[in-house]
Amino acid sequence: MATTEVTLTEIDAPTSDAGGVAARRGFKYQDHVAAFFVLSMIADERLQCVECETADDILLIWKDGRTEFPEYVQVKTTESDKKWSLAEITKRPGTKNRSPTSLVEKSLLCDAGSTGALFRVVSRRDVNKNLACLTLPRDRRQRVLSAADLGAKLVKKFSTKSSNGNDLAYWTKRMIWQVAGEMVSLKAGNQQSLAHLAEQSGANPTHSHVETIYTDLLRMVDDAAHASKVTDPEKKVIKREQGLAWWKMRLQETEAARKRTSKPYRVRTEAFLAELHQLTEVDIRRSLTSYDARYEQKKWRSLQLADHLIDWLPELALKASDLVSVQHLRMREKTRYALRAIKRKRDLSPEQLLAETLLHAVVRQTLGSEPIACKLFYQSPTGLRSFGSAHIVHATSGDELWLGRASVATAESYNEVIGSVIVELEHVLDADFLKEERETILTLREPQHLLPTTLEAALSKNTPIDDLVSTLCVPVLIGYDSAILSAGYTEDYRARLIEEVTCAYNALKPRLPAALQAVKVHIFLIPIECVKTLSGQFAELIRGADDGL
Repeated sequence: MATTEVTLTEIDAPTSDAGGVAARRGFKYQDHVAAFFVLSMIADERLQCVECETADDILLIWKDGRTEFPEYVQVKTTESDKKWSLAEITKRPGTKNRSPTSLVEKSLLCDAGSTGALFRVVSRRDVNKNLACLTLPRDRRQRVLSAADLGAKLVKKFSTKSSNGNDLAYWTKRMIWQVAGEMVSLKAGNQQSLAHLAEQSGANPTHSHVETIYTDLLRMVDDAAHASKVTDPEKKVIKREQGLAWWKMRLQETEAARKRTSKPYRVRTEAFLAELHQLTEVDIRRSLTSYDARYEQKKWRSLQLADHLIDWLPELALKASDLVSVQHLRMREKTRYALRAIKRKRDLSPEQLLAETLLHAVVRQTLGSEPIACKLFYQSPTGLRSFGSAHIVHATSGDELWLGRASVATAESYNEVIGSVIVELEHVLDADFLKEERETILTLREPQHLLPTTLEAALSKNTPIDDLVSTLCVPVLIGYDSAILSAGYTEDYRARLIEEVTCAYNALKPRLPAALQAVKVHIFLIPIECVKTLSGQFAELIRGADDGL
């Protein structure tokens, strides 16, 4: 009779349902071994079924062509500091015991059904050198002679034969000793196999979903082990068809599970804008970065920039949970949703949308930020003009919350636009204003789709607003008509652009409100050949995209 492993101590299984089967509780070592074989069965069509605690601890039914044959598996988890030895596997419990109760005999005596049986021992402990040959594949040349010598020793010691007339020489020839190691290692190996199987099927389960699938697999084998041999013998058998159906269902759940926690903002795209000039003034917490769309065949890339910004609209207008469901066949649908969201924001001018999209693209591509999606389209309940964008920037010194302003200015409107931006910035650190900003962020944020952040405490509505201020950076983007670019291409245009943006920064910096001294301010300057032209091209591409969808 097979033994049942209920703890790390061997307990002989009686013939009834009492004792071994009924005493099994939780996910024990033997469940992980059975799970290993169920995963093997899913991958290998030759393995037809896995039976839990029937003819042995585990019974495998293999099929080679039209021939079916069993493999009897014993699971051994006995505690010891020593490796398995010949003496241990041939020891009969008790004194003067003449019954065939040694490990080797009990395994052999399982050979009572179909002919052509195979045998296997799966153990936590390794074997010593006298048994090492059994760990090699059955047909390995290095094994054959050693196994034959071992079989001869066993036959000389015991004359025991199975019901099918086979002796221990037969057993040794057809026996595999599988060292599975500790339970932690066995579980880890099984989960790795599970993930590999999923990958072969085109799925990419998250770590947490692998855990979920594996827990369900353990439940399935545990249910089979608990099933009654007397009243529900069929429930002790997991057939390959059943295993494949279970696996198909788990794969279908994998995509849904991936979407629940997918991080859409981890995808990095190739930058379009080239960095022109960068300046950091640590002592006053001010920074400048400027970007150049560059020339192509001596023509400034206005239309190409507009087209590039169109690609950012879904990310600007849609929630993260919408973005993770994007597949290549549904990308047009997501773009359509983004355009509808933009149309609903009737008070958003093409120029403002252009500016906000520029800021979004710059912060995302250069800083790898995670935006709070849809913020531009969120209607403030109090009517306050909130920041158009909010980004979480992950930094080694601590994560930062970037709340940004963005505008574009023609040559005629530059001073007016700058003045308007300055006025809007004057109240950004007001406690009531920031509390509403925080409420908006908490409303729109979907943490399951974002990386872990150190900002959780600062974002809590019960935390003093000072904690939020300490994490803030205010990015201010100005896209403006550039006198250098409007004059046309010259070989030294970049050097002249750097002079232009430096002068613009030095003129803007002292005009920033004194209230902003408590926070970092990052100025982004984007010189544009012609703001009206770029804005018109951007609006036309939006209309064209909408018509094309």
